[in-house]
Amino acid sequence: MISWRAASMVFICLCLSETAFAQQALVRSFNNPNLEIGQAYLAHYGSRCIAVLPTHVVEESGDVAAFLREGLKGLLGESIALADLGDDVSVADIAGGITEDCGYSTMAVSRAVSSRIRANAVASIRSVNGDGSIAQLSVTIVDDDGQTFLRVQPTNDVNQLRKGQSGSLLMSGDTPIGMLLSINARFGVGKVIRFDRMFDKIDAFVAGNSGSSPARASTLPSATTPPTEPRADADGAITSWSAMPVDAQHRASNLVATDDSPEWIAQVDRWPVVIEMDVAGERVAIGGIELDATGVADVGTLPATVELMVSATESGHRWRSVAGGPVIYADGVARFTIAPSWARQVRLVINATADGGRTVALRRLRVIPAN
Repeated sequence: MISWRAASMVFICLCLSETAFAQQALVRSFNNPNLEIGQAYLAHYGSRCIAVLPTHVVEESGDVAAFLREGLKGLLGESIALADLGDDVSVADIAGGITEDCGYSTMAVSRAVSSRIRANAVASIRSVNGDGSIAQLSVTIVDDDGQTFLRVQPTNDVNQLRKGQSGSLLMSGDTPIGMLLSINARFGVGKVIRFDRMFDKIDAFVAGNSGSSPARASTLPSATTPPTEPRADADGAITSWSAMPVDAQHRASNLVATDDSPEWIAQVDRWPVVIEMDVAGERVAIGGIELDATGVADVGTLPATVELMVSATESGHRWRSVAGGPVIYADGVARFTIAPSWARQVRLVINATADGGRTVALRRLRVIPAN
C-alpha cells in the first residue's frame, strides 16, 4: 500500500531545474530575510529587468523587496522602482545579479490563455523554494469569470495553498496562464489573475502609458527610488551580491556610498561571498582596491581572505584574477595593489571571515586608480 506521504509526492515536484516557459523568484523582506513573503514572475523589456508580483506582497516587503531567482546559481536582486498597476498587480524594476538571467522578453510571453483553460481543467501552481528549487502543486480550475480572474483549488486535500505562495504561477503544462494573487484560508481556494489580462497592464506600463489608476504615493511610489538608497560613489556602483544583508539598512549598495550610510553586513549561506562592481566610466585603468573596515564594530566579521578579479569586456564578463590572499588591515584599511589593468567591472571574492563565522561585514569598497 502506498502511504499518503508517498502519494502526496505525485502532486508536489521539487526539482532544481525546469524547462517551463517561466522564470520566477522568491520574494523576501530585507527586514526579515528568513521570511518568505511571496513570489514574482521575471521578464525583461529591453535592458530593463522587471518582476511582476502581487501588490500586497510588495507592501509586506517594506521599502525594498529582495528577490532570489530560481535555479542553482542563487542570483539575488532588489527592487529599485515600484508601480501599482491595479487589481493587486505591481511591477518592480530590479537591480543585482538577478539581471544576468532575467527571464523571457515581455514581447515573447504567450497571451493565449482561453484555449488552454478550456482544454485543461487541471493545472499546477509553480513556486520557488528557499533554496532556489521549484515546487509544483496540482490544482483544479473551479471558476472562471471569462474575463480577468480564475479560482483554483488543490486536487489533494493533504497539500493546500499557503501564505507565501502569492505571486506563484498557474501553469497549463509548461506554459504560464495566470498568477496567484490571494488565498482564502478557510476554503483553500486561490484567486488567480489571467496572464492575458495581467500583460495588458504590463504592456501598457512598459510602453509608458499605464492605463490604470495612479499608484498610491503613500505606500507604493511609482517609479521612485527607495528612500533608503545610499548615494553612489564616483568609483562606480555595486551590481551583484551573493549574500543577503541582515536588514534593509546594511545592503551591499552601502559599499560605494559617499554619505554616512552604515556598513554592509550580510548573513552567509554559502561561501565564497561574491561582490561585483561596475567602475566609473566605460573602461578605466585601475591599480587595485581598498577595503575600508573603519567603524565596523565586530572585527571578527571582516573579510580575512579574498580574491580580486577584473573584467574589461563590454558585454558579458571574462574574469581575470589579479590579486588575492590574506587581508591585512592597517588602521582599519586594507589595500591590494596590482599592475595597472583595464577594467569595466571588479569582482571581490570573499572566502572567509576573521572569526570563521557566517556573518561578513565591510564599510566601503573603493577602486584605486592606476598612477
